Amino acid sequence: MNSHSDPTAEEAITLFQELEKKFPSQTLGEDRWYLIAISALTGGGQPEFAANLYTYLVQKPQYSTTESRKALVRRLREALVKCVSIIGVCKPLEAVFSIAAVERPEDKDYSFSRYIVTHSCKQG
Repeated sequence: MNSHSDPTAEEAITLFQELEKKFPSQTLGEDRWYLIAISALTGGGQPEFAANLYTYLVQKPQYSTTESRKALVRRLREALVKCVSIIGVCKPLEAVFSIAAVERPEDKDYSFSRYIVTHSCKQG
């Protein structure tokens, strides 16, 4: 019998630190490692760890403002939407919900999507 247990939040933080340190940022860019991390976590069946990744990221100085955190969430959501074609809807949606559960109230983005704006303009 397999005695596999889910990783802890501390193990997830250690993983994020190692990924960030070892990611080839010189050739691929500074702020891209976490897009691979969220895609791998979600596709690997651990979408709830998206909240740990978000919490880890927002502790960094570049995400000290509400606007920078909103931009981060938009970027994470975009990566998750792109995962839908490969892994389906359920796991990316779970990841979105897990991030939303730890977002600060002032960071929540209630703006309309491009789809809604585009279609309402065509009808009106």
